[in-house]
Amino acid sequence: MGRFQVMAILQAARYYLLTGDIEKAKSFGLNRAIFYAWAKKYGKYRPPPERKIEPGKEVIKVKEDDKEIVYVGNEGAYISERGWFIIGEKEQLPQDYDRQIISRINSIMPYEEVWRKVIEYLKKFPKSYLLDQQKFYEKIYKPIRDQFLDFLKGKQKQESLESFL
Repeated sequence: MGRFQVMAILQAARYYLLTGDIEKAKSFGLNRAIFYAWAKKYGKYRPPPERKIEPGKEVIKVKEDDKEIVYVGNEGAYISERGWFIIGEKEQLPQDYDRQIISRINSIMPYEEVWRKVIEYLKKFPKSYLLDQQKFYEKIYKPIRDQFLDFLKGKQKQESLESFL
């Protein structure tokens, strides 16, 4: 399991905790994993502008020019007319997440167990970390991205996680 799968499941869990929508969470998780992998490799894509978060409007849909954007906190991602997250014109569908993420995780350990542990992990952080793109990356994703299997097996040192809280 690589960083791509780690980013996808963490982002999916982030969206799920904020909205309760598992299908859109899968689309969002895969979208963000693709986006960050692509941006790391090419670095030329311009994402939607960041926005200031208004209380009670942490996850909102807006229309800018002819495109619809869903903002999760201060991070925006484009969506299709059907409501799925997109990069270019390609939708990231829940079944794509199932194929690319769940099947890969299931080859190592049961996905449901991993999902439960990821949800528990994210619940330890303030909501503000889920709503801030940079804090999510620095404080949630980065500390476990390279030790994800150790994290899942409970072998990661707790003090290293607590230092990021």
